Amino acid sequence: MADSSYAAGLAEESYNRYTRHPSQARHSYRLSEILFLVFSAGIPVAAVLWPGTPEVPAVLGAALVLLTGLRNVYHWHDNYVRFSRAREAVNAERRFHAAGLPPYEDPATRDQQLVASVTRIEQEEMGQWVRVIAQRPRGTSPDEHHPLQP
Repeated sequence: MADSSYAAGLAEESYNRYTRHPSQARHSYRLSEILFLVFSAGIPVAAVLWPGTPEVPAVLGAALVLLTGLRNVYHWHDNYVRFSRAREAVNAERRFHAAGLPPYEDPATRDQQLVASVTRIEQEEMGQWVRVIAQRPRGTSPDEHHPLQP
């Protein structure tokens, strides 16, 4: 039988991790989208304001290419959605466990069930991340490790 403090601690740790990481991914995604808009809008403006200076629109265009590459490498929006979904799933299991609702109504198995549920959620999230990485175009390098790892 799993120790109740271990099961609850595992669920709390997982919930906290999935609370931090969506926020980071959301901020990165929003910042990249804002920069994408600013650089995109800046190209025609720079061409009009400095018609004899092709360097300014060229630099803005290069920044767009770089930003597009970063978006494809880091998948900030996908991470935000996946982490948020996992956080809510873990939180639901924590609530059901605390209230003794199915499948946590049996005191003899409730802690093992919580550990199994949290582990399943984490494995599903990892599987989704692996699918995102597997879809990466050839020639781009994957992250060294899963984005939730230190």
